[in-house]
Amino acid sequence: MSFSMDPPRYITSMPGAVINGAINGAITWSAFKDHPSIPLSMDSIGSPGVTALGNAATVAFALAFIMTCVTFFLFRGAARKSGVATAGLRAMQFIPTGIRIALSNTLLAFGTFTATAVLWQRFVGTVTVGPLAATLVVAAVATIATAYAETRTKQAMLAESTKIN
Repeated sequence: MSFSMDPPRYITSMPGAVINGAINGAITWSAFKDHPSIPLSMDSIGSPGVTALGNAATVAFALAFIMTCVTFFLFRGAARKSGVATAGLRAMQFIPTGIRIALSNTLLAFGTFTATAVLWQRFVGTVTVGPLAATLVVAAVATIATAYAETRTKQAMLAESTKIN
């Protein structure tokens, strides 16, 4: 991972995010490929069975936490090797700072996605799509969650490092 003290941008996170989206898409495809159709959403929030948006919510939740933790260690490691990072960034501890950033990112990503999915369900209701479309929805959510977690983690670490100095 390259290091810069400049504010991170989403575009720099996209190569890894697209790869992560493809990996999660392949995993999802293996689960969806044998079904003739997959509900994107259902009218009832407590419906039994798998929906594409339900699967995507799980992916958003898990990836936000995992990618925040991975980014924390990679970005801090790159900062330590760079020679231009602040002492606060180089010395930043995962506990409590990294955990706090991970929980913040995870709760915000999950809450935003869940609220959006509930509104979608309320206004659109039951929508059934083919397995490819359902897979693409999950892959897109994985891509967005990865880019979000990486960029937001770097922003939080840079902001936190200015408080430490």
